[in-house]
Amino acid sequence: MAAPDKELLSPEECYSGQAIRRFLLLSRSLTDDTVSADLNSMPTVSHSALIGTGTAWSKPDRENIGAPRRICKNYVSTSVFASWKARDDVLEYCFSVANSKKQDIVAETERKPELDPRIDPYAARELPEFTKEEQILTWVSNERRVENIVRDRTWSEIRSKCLDFGKGNDDTRFEPEVSGKWESAYSDWKKRV
Repeated sequence: MAAPDKELLSPEECYSGQAIRRFLLLSRSLTDDTVSADLNSMPTVSHSALIGTGTAWSKPDRENIGAPRRICKNYVSTSVFASWKARDDVLEYCFSVANSKKQDIVAETERKPELDPRIDPYAARELPEFTKEEQILTWVSNERRVENIVRDRTWSEIRSKCLDFGKGNDDTRFEPEVSGKWESAYSDWKKRV
């Protein structure tokens, strides 16, 4: 699922948040919630009858084992990571909108003279306790936490269905062998796109 064009996004969408949350929910349901079914429907290394070790495989066997790895890589790149990036772009946009506006408010507040509450006890009422920008920052932070949970689950599913995913010595490699984390694989992918 592609991210909405940045030209289509406006700060108003971030302030209401409803359309963006619907986009995030729909994107997760179309990508992360279906990853298990999607991977079960494609040939992966785990489906292969080519079980052997090292040099015991013939050259055609090694070529056949590479096809499922390429299928996994292609699926993860074009579907999973692309969806994650679209959601990251939207969350980053709202974060930057709220953060820049919040900085403007703080700068404006600092320019106002500080009033003694004994002279004007109602002066504090002009300062909002919880601004709309802080609300945006809060829901963006919450959505990022949800993203981390969803991505951990999705990556676990990918690793279980594509048994040797990330351990290849060719261009199908997404992350260092010692790391089973999605963060490094996703970061490597973003550098390449």
